[in-house]
Amino acid sequence: MYWLSYGGGINSTALAILLIENKLPQYVPFRVLFSDTGNEKDETYNFIEKEFKPYLTKKGVRLEVIKPAETVLEQWQRLKVTGSRIIRSCTKNAKIKPINSYINENGGGQQLIGIDAGEWHRVRNDKNKHYPLVDLNIDRKKCVEIIRSAKLSIPIKSGCWCCPFSRVAEIINLAQSDPCKFSKIDNLEKIANVTHGFLKNGMARNQWHDKPASYWKRRASQGDLFEDKFIEMPCDCYDG
Repeated sequence: MYWLSYGGGINSTALAILLIENKLPQYVPFRVLFSDTGNEKDETYNFIEKEFKPYLTKKGVRLEVIKPAETVLEQWQRLKVTGSRIIRSCTKNAKIKPINSYINENGGGQQLIGIDAGEWHRVRNDKNKHYPLVDLNIDRKKCVEIIRSAKLSIPIKSGCWCCPFSRVAEIINLAQSDPCKFSKIDNLEKIANVTHGFLKNGMARNQWHDKPASYWKRRASQGDLFEDKFIEMPCDCYDG
């Protein structure tokens, strides 16, 4: 059995379409598995519920959804820590562990990972994982074409709304569009610093980059984006 590790982004959506349209017969039978962190972006949930799941249903395929014992944010709140761009335990606890456990509990099998050809350097040497998009030299542009050919909208880059790897525009947008969620990170930073103190290098425990949430809130109020460089997420969460 092959298991598509679905993340809700461009890459894994394109890979799902290829599988469902029988363009990859070498990976049959397959099942589509989504580990819901509980903190995915609203746009991702909307795309999955309104477009991807109906598409699967028409094709006779079911999206199997699993959830970790606690959400990413709940774990940080319990431990009174901010997210880490170094340890990245959120990926392990919210994605890798639940997926591996579910697969083992359901007869085992091998995973299909949606990394496109432009990200070949993220491929891991693991006999139980396959990277069809890399093998077929399908890059991000081709993934978009595949999704459009299935008459689906192009999903946004998936990932938690509170991810430490968030881009500047994503942080600013969160502060502007969902101040309730943003305030949770602001409170988390304050509690983490009071509980554990500053880091060994003297820096405060900030969620995003090297600036506190209050800084991003102030920039959001000014409507100033400044530079918005892409930050690669060196983990299994990144999906388009």
